[in-house]
Amino acid sequence: MRRLAKVLAVVLGAVIVAELVETVLMMWAFRTGNSLAMGLLTRYHKYVTNPVMVRFFSGRSAHAALLHHVGRRSGNAYLTPLTAQRSDDTIIVPLPYGTGVDWLRNLQAAGQGVVELEARSFNVDEPEVAPIESVMALLSPSVARLVQLHDTEHALRLHVAGPAVPDNTI
Repeated sequence: MRRLAKVLAVVLGAVIVAELVETVLMMWAFRTGNSLAMGLLTRYHKYVTNPVMVRFFSGRSAHAALLHHVGRRSGNAYLTPLTAQRSDDTIIVPLPYGTGVDWLRNLQAAGQGVVELEARSFNVDEPEVAPIESVMALLSPSVARLVQLHDTEHALRLHVAGPAVPDNTI
């Protein structure tokens, strides 16, 4: 039993240290715009953080969303966890990694997707990249703080075309 407790303590400690390092690297990368650090973060989030978010958190909490989209070249279906906020018939997605991310290019090519947010699914279309200043008034204080912390310059506006039919997710 003590051995199991030691193993669990080591694993938990490693996870905490990894998250602290990731947070410091993320803050530095966003502040400096260092392309190597941004690339490392992108890969880390794509292969480590995103799968955990997809499985456990996205779409179930206030600003954690899941985007269902189709690859523009492959035609494969993808799920991407995002921070998002709904305001009437618009969903706002801050773009801390900029406008060149794969999921955004996929969504722009398709012109539509499905967003799971606040335990509901929404068909979305008309993706429009906008300056972050134009949507700040629509963001909650907590999301606005994240946007400022990451020096986010752009946001994505998605038109809510209606509720998604349960089997209509991409």
